[in-house]
Amino acid sequence: MIYQFIIFCLVVIILGSAGEAIIRRKFNIEKRGKLARSVNKLQTRLEIALFVLFIIGIWFVMDNIFLYLIGFLTILNLFRAFMYYKYEPEKKHHILFVYELVVLVAVWAVAYWWIFG
Repeated sequence: MIYQFIIFCLVVIILGSAGEAIIRRKFNIEKRGKLARSVNKLQTRLEIALFVLFIIGIWFVMDNIFLYLIGFLTILNLFRAFMYYKYEPEKKHHILFVYELVVLVAVWAVAYWWIFG
């Protein structure tokens, strides 16, 4: 079981990195840091508010924490993609956020099926 998990993680890392490199090359997107930076103070405040709501919401969804986490990360990535699209469209980083969202949802779906299926 642990070997399957390690192989799964390696495949996800390799495919995610290769896909990101291909997208970056195809759309001519410059590299960004590992951590997403805010494009303005509004984004920073709204992300903090989302995180606080997430922490408060954990109390109410203890039995479905896995799906709640997927929902939070999906909303956060969509929000970041929107903010980058609206305020820095010339850098095209929003394309990478959408790609990360697709990979994230696919990985979580496989993990959910694997754990609870």
